[in-house]
Amino acid sequence: MTLAFLASRKGYLKVMGSLIQAALDRGHRVVLLRDPAQKKPGEATTDADFRAWPGATLVDCGWGDPLRPPLTAHGAQALVGPSLHWVLQSMGRVDEAAEIARAGVRLYSVDYAFETVTSDPAGYRVVDVTFYQSAFQRELHWSQPRHRAWTGDFVTLRRELDLGSRSAVSGSTMLDQRARVRDLEAVRRKYGIPARAPVVLFMPPKMAVPDPWRTFVWGDSWRARRDALLSRPAAAGALAATIFVGLLDRRRHGNGYRRLLESVRRFCERSEAVLVVKSRQKNEDPAFLRDFTPHIVERDEDVFPYTSIELMAIADLCIHFQSGAVLEAAFCGVPSLSVKLPPPYDRDNPAYEELWDAEPGTFHNWEGVVWSARPGDVTTLLAEGKLDAFAIEPRARRAYVERYLGFDDTASSERVLDVIERRASRAG
Repeated sequence: MTLAFLASRKGYLKVMGSLIQAALDRGHRVVLLRDPAQKKPGEATTDADFRAWPGATLVDCGWGDPLRPPLTAHGAQALVGPSLHWVLQSMGRVDEAAEIARAGVRLYSVDYAFETVTSDPAGYRVVDVTFYQSAFQRELHWSQPRHRAWTGDFVTLRRELDLGSRSAVSGSTMLDQRARVRDLEAVRRKYGIPARAPVVLFMPPKMAVPDPWRTFVWGDSWRARRDALLSRPAAAGALAATIFVGLLDRRRHGNGYRRLLESVRRFCERSEAVLVVKSRQKNEDPAFLRDFTPHIVERDEDVFPYTSIELMAIADLCIHFQSGAVLEAAFCGVPSLSVKLPPPYDRDNPAYEELWDAEPGTFHNWEGVVWSARPGDVTTLLAEGKLDAFAIEPRARRAYVERYLGFDDTASSERVLDVIERRASRAG
């Protein structure tokens, strides 16, 4: 069987790297559709990115170029991609889906860090099978579609389509990569992290987003402030009171981001832990970030295994800002502290309540797995404690994994392939 994978961006290889390898291991012919001129910052692939899969066939297919010609030319029976319906929309190729189907190519969408819960249900009319990480994620999506453009209902969709056969629960193909991180001492040597020292992994907030609160209260760039106002005037107005309070606090006590980092550094010193910052150039971190640790990892070239999963494998605590890193941490059995900032989108975002409100028993606030705190409370939370104040509670982790990740056996790629193969055998 010939399987094609949409490999236009570096991030797609992180999501599907284990799936690509599993397909090769099963003897399938693999075609990787790469974009030689990818323009999204930090996402352009290189020849080195594809060396992990020497048995795969590389085919150039630019962003937005027709997909059917390379698929049919190489005899593909399936096209797999992360959040595939959204990607096809972004590429302007949704209208080509019917033509692709007539050519005998099935479309499969795998999940990218729980994003499918906010996907457009109209994707069910385009994609043959949508894979969810967990049964909870699928039920949440079906019961209350969290997509602004959706005006229909699943009752109608169920009448028109067999949603059960057009979806499956697989777990996270991306997190399968944890199985590839075996030599933890080699990871420490690779990133210059002292042997045996506990590691606090800090994932900085993205300061490059045009978010009024971050750019005005924590940022120092006038260009970013201008962009935040011009691109999101309504959000700036809605957050005006919060921004004012934040600026007043900054005037009295200094930059809150710097103060938070100081509390993290003191916490690490008391715990005799190494503070490791995992960032990317496109985050546009403030220069003072380097005042707090020499261990800053800005590289993001690796895709198999990818950098974040390597660092999470050696971490004892992860501090992030309501990031998808919460899933990586829980998967790896690492407790995490989720710092709650005013989000860079409106409260009417369809996913806000479950994913961002951080009420107890939700995505970013699950006792024994992930702790939620606002920036001003982080200092208090870290002031007296040490690393042992944050510990994974096994039963709580099992419940969190079942709800949000589905599986933690690093076999999600195998489950995806099982579905694809079964459908191919029925079609044949």
